[in-house]
Amino acid sequence: MATTLRPGTNERFAQWWQLRSQKERISLAIAAGIVAIALAWVALWRPLTSDIARLSQQVATQRLALAEAQRQANDIANLSSKAAVPAPRDARADVEAALNRQGLKPTAIDRIDNDRLRVSFDAVSFDALTELFDRLQRDARLRAVDATITARVEPGQVRAELILTP
Repeated sequence: MATTLRPGTNERFAQWWQLRSQKERISLAIAAGIVAIALAWVALWRPLTSDIARLSQQVATQRLALAEAQRQANDIANLSSKAAVPAPRDARADVEAALNRQGLKPTAIDRIDNDRLRVSFDAVSFDALTELFDRLQRDARLRAVDATITARVEPGQVRAELILTP
């Protein structure tokens, strides 16, 4: 039993190529070159040029955005340098005013240093104390940095010592 081997693709192409005349080979080579150039143009050149145009437009847009951001940053810097410095307030007077508005009587109001005040209560309603915190923060721009609050025997009443600072 005899078997015949079929020639491979390369061998068949070589045989087919050898059967063509010189003019046919040149024509086929030129056609293959034109197809290769067309494929390179479609697959490489067109996307490359369209990306360049798109990126150039994005760069122009981003430059405008950067210029606007720099202008706004300069405006902010100018505003902050021209902002009026608030006059120093008397924290003790603000605390006393807030206490009077709420009708609270502290045991003592002592100045610890230039920035901090100690306010002590022997007995104060816890609800009134939380409202005082809110009022001092909102109206006098004072906040508690330390608070010692101890429950008393009477319901809702506490002993409190507050350290306030601007």
